Amino acid sequence: MKKFIMGVIVGGAVSLSTVVGASDSIQAFLFPAYFTINDLSVDMDKESPILNYNGQAYVPARFMAEQLGAYVDYNEESKQIIVNYFPSNKSVLTDSKYTNVHFSLIDVYLDGGYTGVRGLLSIDKIKEAAVETEHDIEFSLNFYDSNDKLLGKALGSSLPRSSTYKQTIRTGEIKTVGAGEVGDFSNYSKVIFEVTHYK
Repeated sequence: MKKFIMGVIVGGAVSLSTVVGASDSIQAFLFPAYFTINDLSVDMDKESPILNYNGQAYVPARFMAEQLGAYVDYNEESKQIIVNYFPSNKSVLTDSKYTNVHFSLIDVYLDGGYTGVRGLLSIDKIKEAAVETEHDIEFSLNFYDSNDKLLGKALGSSLPRSSTYKQTIRTGEIKTVGAGEVGDFSNYSKVIFEVTHYK
């Protein structure tokens, strides 16, 4: 009798764990659909199929984001899918000397007597190049008032300020970066982006 009761308990535990484990899985179907983006047909990668689950189409994040001009990366350690793109409602600034480097100002904030800047930095990918190249970039954001008077310069780089290791930016990448300087530049009318170091 004890063996029977023990068998029921073990069997019940195994059944329960199977149900709990099964709750993390779904049943989806391949969905033969084709994309047209801005009136142009786009070929889907056969290794990244579209799935149909509960009447919803699920598309690989990398495929969709890259078709819309975003840069996609994955951080294995934090399990984060990172999507960076230049928003259409923000200006993209380009240095006249380094026309392949671009910056978009996302946020300007005051922290005591310090003006901080958060933005996006990118380097154009050369279509003919088979391999992405890496660069160290330092830049200056020059803030001007409505009378073209310089309010101040916020300095930044492709290397995060809190980082103790060397980090570069790859061609084709759009990367979140920071900049800043002591002073109040928050009431600016114009910003000029200038690359001060390109290696």
